[in-house]
Amino acid sequence: MVKSDHLLKPLTNQLMKEVRAYGILEVSLEQYQVVCNLIIHFAQMLQIDSYSQELMQLYTDNINERCSAGEICKEYLRFQRRVIRMLSSLAETGTVDFSSTKSRPIKYIVDDETTQLVEKILESYPISEDTKKDLRAPLRHFFWYSEELGLKPELIDDTTVMKFLINEVPVSNGGSTGRTLRCVKYATEYLKNHGNRRLHRDYSLLKLKNDHRRIIPAYSENEIERIANAADFDKAIGKRDFAIILLAYCTGLRGVDIIGIKLSDIDWHNNKISVIQSKTHMPIMSELNGSTMNALADYILDWRPVCDVQEVFVTVKAPYRGLSKGFGNMIDKYCKIAGVTKITFRGFHSLRRSFETIMVSRGVPIETASQMMGHKSIVEDKPYITYDKKQISFVAMDFSDVPISAGFYYVPDKARDSMNGGGG
Repeated sequence: MVKSDHLLKPLTNQLMKEVRAYGILEVSLEQYQVVCNLIIHFAQMLQIDSYSQELMQLYTDNINERCSAGEICKEYLRFQRRVIRMLSSLAETGTVDFSSTKSRPIKYIVDDETTQLVEKILESYPISEDTKKDLRAPLRHFFWYSEELGLKPELIDDTTVMKFLINEVPVSNGGSTGRTLRCVKYATEYLKNHGNRRLHRDYSLLKLKNDHRRIIPAYSENEIERIANAADFDKAIGKRDFAIILLAYCTGLRGVDIIGIKLSDIDWHNNKISVIQSKTHMPIMSELNGSTMNALADYILDWRPVCDVQEVFVTVKAPYRGLSKGFGNMIDKYCKIAGVTKITFRGFHSLRRSFETIMVSRGVPIETASQMMGHKSIVEDKPYITYDKKQISFVAMDFSDVPISAGFYYVPDKARDSMNGGGG
């Protein structure tokens, strides 16, 4: 049983013990620990050290917003929700609810001979026991499908494989396509090496097509100006929101990091702000321009409530506390006031997208922009850089200024004059 105080750190430690004792795969334990650490870090930003249903709801709202902004995928969102349910059940009942992690009944039952074949295939490749466990079901699926067609392993041919991939997998196992393709590679290679003469194609190059990435337009500079100026400058909430919008656009900081900024994080003498990023846990120092510094100073000195809260941005009504929710509703409100078109998936996080897009469009090297964004790898910048119509237009330009001195399209001067009606 957990102690009645429900302190988060001991509670998450107890959860990890329960998860490990339950038999969760070692490869998954690290992910459980990561989510526990994220919850603790989130609570610390709110100056909370104990479990509560309100805290879990705030964290759930936060990850929902991050998913909508494209920061985390839907699968990771579902996993975090699972950990939240397990942590909540432990805190409130003293036991962990493992119902969402229970193994499902075995699908695609095959005979003993085929079961042994599956194990032989897995043993022939240098893969871990955890990987073997993940691949058994897709392998059984492949041979089960063949058996449904009346085919023994030695009679499986290329037509069978393609029917399995095109007709069967998308319908019954679309969520595990990557593992299924891997199993098809292993199975077909093994069968060809052990007597099957009906398989002729090389499936070693099978690859899952990357998910389509939406190109979500960033806010233009004009739109950002209109959004910022839509704030009511005669009220504290307007001054606060104005400073938040400028700060997001000036630095590219994530909303969750802006929420956690403390008064001591601002270096007024050097026009800089330092934070520990909630996503990467890495420090980042951002430059502040004059407009943003003025907006911050105006809010903090003249409009921010007098209170002991260390966070810069606080609620406008007592009891004063640091903000706990994202800025999705706020940006939607000002977009509506400013007449900025609402585009699906474009929200507060798109200010971060605008920050990098405008930097790159003005000639800032992508490597520099990536560092300013606080990314660990330049690969992370791909979804942030919105296409630029002006830059793309260069693709359609001709090459009249590029001299052609040889080759099929080279035209000697005399011949060119003849074609143009000149000469003589």
